[in-house]
Amino acid sequence: MPSTFFGLNIGYSGLTAAQVAQNTTANNIANINTDGYTRQMLNTEAAEALRTYTRYGMAGSGVSAKSIDQLRDAYIDLKYRENQSLLGEFSKKQTYCLEIENYFNDTSGIPGFNTIFTQNFFNALLALEDDPGSVTTRSAFLGTAQSLAEYFNRMSTTMESIQSNLNDEVKDAVDKVNSIASQIASLNEQINVIEIRGVVANELRDQRAVLVDELSNYVTLETKETDIYNYADPDNPTGAKRFEILVSNGCSLVDGYDYYELECKAREKNVNQSDIDGLYDIFWKNTGAKFAPLAEVETGEIKGLLELRDGNNKEFFDGKAIGTDVTDPDNIKIKVNYSNLDDGSVDPNKLTLGDSGMITISGTAYIYNGWSYDGKEFTFNNLKYQDVNGDWVSGLLNPVNPDDTVRVGQSINYQGIPYYHAQMNEWVRAFSYAFNNIMEQGTDLNGNSMKDISFFQVRDVEGDLHNLSAKADDVTGVEFGSGYTTDGKQFYTSLTAKDFRLNADIFEDSSRFATTYNAEASINVDPNDLVKDLSSIKTDKSKMIFRGCSSAEFLQCLLSDVALNAQSAKTFTANYENISGSISNQRLSVSGVDSDEEALNLVKFQHAYELNSKVIQTMAEMYDRLITQTGV
Repeated sequence: MPSTFFGLNIGYSGLTAAQVAQNTTANNIANINTDGYTRQMLNTEAAEALRTYTRYGMAGSGVSAKSIDQLRDAYIDLKYRENQSLLGEFSKKQTYCLEIENYFNDTSGIPGFNTIFTQNFFNALLALEDDPGSVTTRSAFLGTAQSLAEYFNRMSTTMESIQSNLNDEVKDAVDKVNSIASQIASLNEQINVIEIRGVVANELRDQRAVLVDELSNYVTLETKETDIYNYADPDNPTGAKRFEILVSNGCSLVDGYDYYELECKAREKNVNQSDIDGLYDIFWKNTGAKFAPLAEVETGEIKGLLELRDGNNKEFFDGKAIGTDVTDPDNIKIKVNYSNLDDGSVDPNKLTLGDSGMITISGTAYIYNGWSYDGKEFTFNNLKYQDVNGDWVSGLLNPVNPDDTVRVGQSINYQGIPYYHAQMNEWVRAFSYAFNNIMEQGTDLNGNSMKDISFFQVRDVEGDLHNLSAKADDVTGVEFGSGYTTDGKQFYTSLTAKDFRLNADIFEDSSRFATTYNAEASINVDPNDLVKDLSSIKTDKSKMIFRGCSSAEFLQCLLSDVALNAQSAKTFTANYENISGSISNQRLSVSGVDSDEEALNLVKFQHAYELNSKVIQTMAEMYDRLITQTGV
């Protein structure tokens, strides 16, 4: 049967529980404005009853303070982190898409394409029709042509600057992920050191939860927490937990006390023709495997940055191997079947292949140096692969079979910087070809033929200007590639918006600009038949077509793309911000500290403390009567 003084123990247990509850409430109130703090609550249960071996069976022994628990909802945490990943992705897209849109917009302060090309350039051509022999009129037109070239040079440089900023942000984001992973692994150990003793490390768990929330901005993640059992006694948990964070298709970022770092490595060669040097690819440092955050199911800030930096709208070189030429060990070649038009042919203006670059053959990365197209197949020259020491070695790492996949770049279903570069390059090539093709048939003011003289030229890496050729052989008209032709010209495939230039000799001497086809015309006679054909390029789709539109509709096509992307990113960002606010409110309703509720708890636990004190006081009076006032 219970002790005579058993009531004091019951009162004491209630007194202790009320005091712990009051302390917990005080801790909640003290952290009411602490970011990331999770409301705590005392978890109590009836103390184990005593067997009294009496008719009434068992006697209650008071209350037991079992644990101080955090009030969290795992499902709400999951939804919050999923939403934060999407918000991180689209907030970056919104920022950069609006920036790109501002650069392409034609404003009164900064003249853009419509002002420079549609108005100034063709108005100057119309003036040249009226007075083709005037040095003043010629010089005015050449000035607008120079402005057109400078516009595309500037826009290309601007896109490079944005791509560079995105690349730096990718590196910063990877460093941040590594830092967070390191902190979480350290907290896992600290938490287990405490909880293995049978208590809950609530404050440390709050710190970890805040870090996981922050990490969810950058990548899609999944968390797992499982009990660690004693090997000698598998049915007996040790009290420690194994906390894991999985990212990118289930790859482990944090596993208990260990974390796995990501690292950025600059590409050996560019993928897209107009990419800046030094773009980072992300790898797992421990295995060397490539980190893949671009899958459809992935979200997060890193994905948004990479899609903006590398997005090609799924327009990339994706061919099939025909065969290899290994006769020269120092210049291994691969022949590839590829087309970028629905009829199976190739539009060279749409190609984004650089003079050299990275190429993937059946999943193996190579670099190539030079390429060509003969009307039937592409040939990539001087293939090299990377050996185990990181050195690039001539040859093939694995045999190449017919129909093996050959890719330059990867399919990224987003209109990022490479896409806008490609659009500008395509327009510049088509326009230059149309303009040069007419101009080369003319005669300048001095009676000299313009044959083989390009009005618009290309600048090479050394800064020298070169005439352009649509083909390597004037007879076949099908061969082109990345290098020079035999007569020193460059192909239009080598022309980019950045290297789009006006012929310096013509710009300095306006008499060398042709206005007529008439080779028999007398010197200083000023017919304008050629100028009229040049003017027709503006709207005549038979002379130039871009995405099914005329040359003058370039900006409308491009602005429709960037405006749609900017509006989409803005809409999604606003939606996910609203959802984030809603989920945060749900979180606060469960985990947040409410001042009114805690004030009520203060009163409730104070009353409980007072009542338990009254129990002890009453019991003391009873024992006093029993001991001092009963008996002989």
